[in-house]
Amino acid sequence: MPTERGCALRLATRRQQAALAFIVACLAAVLLSSVHLTRRPPGALVVSIEFDDTLADQISVRSVLAEHRMHATFFVNSGALDRPGHLTVAQLRALASDGHEIGGHTLNHLRLPGLTASEQRRQICDDRRALLALGFAVSNFAYPWGAHDSVSTELVRSCGYDSGRRSGGLAFASCILCPWTESIPPRDLTATRAPGSLSRSERVPAIKALIRRAQEDGGWIQLIFHHVCDACGKYSISSQDFSTLLDWLAEERDAGRVVVLTVRQVIHGEVPR
Repeated sequence: MPTERGCALRLATRRQQAALAFIVACLAAVLLSSVHLTRRPPGALVVSIEFDDTLADQISVRSVLAEHRMHATFFVNSGALDRPGHLTVAQLRALASDGHEIGGHTLNHLRLPGLTASEQRRQICDDRRALLALGFAVSNFAYPWGAHDSVSTELVRSCGYDSGRRSGGLAFASCILCPWTESIPPRDLTATRAPGSLSRSERVPAIKALIRRAQEDGGWIQLIFHHVCDACGKYSISSQDFSTLLDWLAEERDAGRVVVLTVRQVIHGEVPR
């Protein structure tokens, strides 16, 4: 026959179990709510179309971008302007007049780490001054090859740039534990993360797959292009593939699943909620 003390112990145990179950349920609810609060809906994915290195064949995208009502960011080496194989100042002005963003990319496309501090300053700051003198509103920067160190990141800030783009830091660039997208606002404005330069081997289906995966998390993805031509180098995309990609991006945009913005628009917060 159960004693009074035994009944009291069982009652206390049941109360403890109930209290523990209640605490676990509360913790689970908090964790679930935090997931919903931190993850953006698929339609919140922001895509930026970017071109590096001032390459002459990039002018061919002007009409395609206009046709799809999209704007891109062109990261420019001012020392390459008007040189063979590169964009001219007149072409760059035409792109800017269409509403495309012009950004800095150093004077001569030199790898910044390893240079003296004074040469890094010349490459970063003089490039911006040269572009400003040509009448371009230059506020964002991309490191050549994505390479940067503490000196270059500080110079990006002190030379008047709002942001600097690295290459890598996201899962697409062989980083298993990295996130798939950059946050908005970026975690580090002087080293915003990107999937890395898109190569010729990454055809439209691969880029679509990247964007679809990124849509699961929301945030910001930067698509980095170089040459626009038929198999003219490792980092190239054909005009046909680029047009096909924009056809699909336009469909995603019109369906509310993607927003296409320049880097300046993202950094300045011009992101639809």
